[in-house]
Amino acid sequence: MRKLGLLLAASNLVIGLLSAGSPPDGVFQDFESDADLQGATVTLPQADRIERTADPTHGSSGLRFTIGPASTPGASASSGINLYAGTPSLPVSDWSGHAVLGFDFFTEQDYTTVGRITVRDRSNKAWGVDYPIRARDWTPIDLQLKTIAAAGVDISRIAYIGFSMPRSTTPVVGHYDAFRLVDSYPYDETPYANQAATQLLRLADFDGVLSKLGTQLKELRTDNAKLRAQVDAAAKQCAELRQQLGPMTYAQYKPFNAAVAALQRTVPRLADTIQAWAHDQKADFGLESADSMTLVYPKDLPFTSTGTAPTVSLTRGEYENVQAVVLPFAEPLTGVQARVTAVPPGLQATVAPVGSLNVTPTNVYHRPTYAGWTPDPIRDDLTAVDVPADSFQPYWIRLKAAPTAKPGTYHVKVTFSAAGKQPRTMTVAAKVWPVTVPDSPKLNTSFQFTPAIVNDLYGITDPAAQEATKHQYWSFLHDYKIEPDQLYTCTCIPSNANPVIVPTPVDDVLYIRDHYGLRDFNAFYLWAGLLNPSKPETWQAQIDTWIAQLRTAMDSYRAAGVDKYAYVYGFDEAGGPLLEAAKRTFAAVKQAFPDLPIMTTLRDNSMGVDTGLTGLVDIWAPQQDLYNQAVAERTRARGDQAWWYPDIATGSPLPNWFNGYPPIDTRTLAGPMSFKAGVEGMLYYATNRWLRSDHANQLLVNDGILSAWKAGTFNGTAGDGSMFYPGPNGPMASIRLENFRDGMEDYNLLWLLRQRLQTDTHIPPPVRAHATELLSANAVVTDQRTFTEDPVRYRAWRTDVIATLVGLE
Repeated sequence: MRKLGLLLAASNLVIGLLSAGSPPDGVFQDFESDADLQGATVTLPQADRIERTADPTHGSSGLRFTIGPASTPGASASSGINLYAGTPSLPVSDWSGHAVLGFDFFTEQDYTTVGRITVRDRSNKAWGVDYPIRARDWTPIDLQLKTIAAAGVDISRIAYIGFSMPRSTTPVVGHYDAFRLVDSYPYDETPYANQAATQLLRLADFDGVLSKLGTQLKELRTDNAKLRAQVDAAAKQCAELRQQLGPMTYAQYKPFNAAVAALQRTVPRLADTIQAWAHDQKADFGLESADSMTLVYPKDLPFTSTGTAPTVSLTRGEYENVQAVVLPFAEPLTGVQARVTAVPPGLQATVAPVGSLNVTPTNVYHRPTYAGWTPDPIRDDLTAVDVPADSFQPYWIRLKAAPTAKPGTYHVKVTFSAAGKQPRTMTVAAKVWPVTVPDSPKLNTSFQFTPAIVNDLYGITDPAAQEATKHQYWSFLHDYKIEPDQLYTCTCIPSNANPVIVPTPVDDVLYIRDHYGLRDFNAFYLWAGLLNPSKPETWQAQIDTWIAQLRTAMDSYRAAGVDKYAYVYGFDEAGGPLLEAAKRTFAAVKQAFPDLPIMTTLRDNSMGVDTGLTGLVDIWAPQQDLYNQAVAERTRARGDQAWWYPDIATGSPLPNWFNGYPPIDTRTLAGPMSFKAGVEGMLYYATNRWLRSDHANQLLVNDGILSAWKAGTFNGTAGDGSMFYPGPNGPMASIRLENFRDGMEDYNLLWLLRQRLQTDTHIPPPVRAHATELLSANAVVTDQRTFTEDPVRYRAWRTDVIATLVGLE
């Protein structure tokens, strides 16, 4: 939910080879001596370092930046260098009178991600932009100074420039050089480019990479003529690339490196296809399975097959999923269809193709993430799809065991067909355990759903139709274990200018109670935006208005018998003077309504101790990266609740549900991670942030399997504030949302096991010790920054939890 003040403006970061003009002579920092490093700082000095090396793009040396791995104690998600004005590291701090600040970046590693550049002036005004980090490649960076100045930064009084890279599991290396002020734009960067190519050819082990690929291709044996031809073509290309090794200009290096990168993707995908052919050499196309906690990319990337006859394990009343993958054998497939052809009583089963969106990761991901067609929407609107010869097509098989299902192994058959091809059938073995998981979530959720966005996208203006559509979406959310609710209580789009905040209508509360059951609901949003932080003398009038609005609402809730379920939410991520405003507001609410709980996400990492808000706030919800376990336990000890929430600031190594993150992150967050942390609930600022302005060219996900619907949502970060999609017939589920529900069910499993341990005093000590260890989730989660992304390990732990519950029965 942290709203970054610096909008990403890719147009301001000009990247590429430019041909006009002549080489500039404005290089002011070339790192030619050790003295040039004085005044430069790194994020974590004990793990990160900078040094001069003979790898320049200009002059005789450049700056090499090495950052420690993400597992380093105390490490942040990214590490950066700051060059400070007034020190030798930044000898020129007046950039006025020039057109561009330019410099070079390159890495010899096979590492593709997004970094961040920040420029700040002496008045603390900052501007920032992302920059691409591409495997074994050079990035010329040109920051247009007029753009920085237009953002309010005084370019004549620069305080520092910083540039960062995300950490990885192993150390990461990047090179920076030739900081230059250029008077004309565009200008000729060819000399820098050619120098970068020289260094990259020297530092990157292309001979080793191509030798390894050549060996892998020799090991790919198949009697399928068309697949064999693909292997031979790849082997020929590999040999040709090795012959090209030698001095190159950057114009030659760029396509060479791209060809090597493409071959690195081609070979493992060929291996996937040949494996699928080997499993049934008489078949017309491949049919494999994949875990539901992984992504099967349609292009470029390989996947991990779980075989041709997958198994799933679920308890009664529970959902579980598996993916089927259709692989063409070197020729396109048309009219591919999938249907469930056999499902025994006690189970429900559906199948639908998985669609993809074109995702461009942003720097907030803090991890290497594939840029391109990324699977996520579950396209239950498409009955047939075409699969190009170079694509993989995943399908989502969703199973649910009835609460009354008999224990045992069930076999579900799903048949796949394509025009002119013999159909293939996948049999999924579903083991149903003699355990019934509570259907109602034991982990609270307070997730914003905005009906006004749906009405706007679909052009729904009739009040009765709007009401029916709202109920359709509520039912959808309830099915995915998300309580229908609004954090920002208004009939408008909350992000619009001057939103009109009103209490939740009692009719809405009663509908939710009667159709889904009522756990709690937000009665009213106390929007701090209505208070002027610099004029505290005006606060009381607004507080009085809020109290009057609440009094009317609470009277209606009381008359309907639902007042005891109400809470209020306010001061969303407020800080500074608004902390005092929150104290005055919450005190007034408590005086008027002593039993009405107050929830807040305001900036108080002490959860009330340092701000005097103890006794005024009942539910504290810090963002996950600011959640402190010791503070949370202290908060619970005094009778308050401590929730948490992910947002755009919650990047790796913490879990999130950005598009392209491993789906296991979502499942872990909702399940064992939240249970281990003891959080009573999870909050999220938006589930359907589909603003028309962001999706003007494609309002709905109702086109092809590779949808043109724009993946980027808040600040261009795909998936932030959008957990599912606007389909042609209403809400469309996503892989991320399916994994969220699976995680909520895993949380319920753990809740059930804990209940058994608390109520049964006759459990043998060894069994109790083992169950207690399972409840700790140590096998899959250490804390919110350290957890497994291995589905095999996760499923082994989960199966152990279920088996232990069965044993206790």
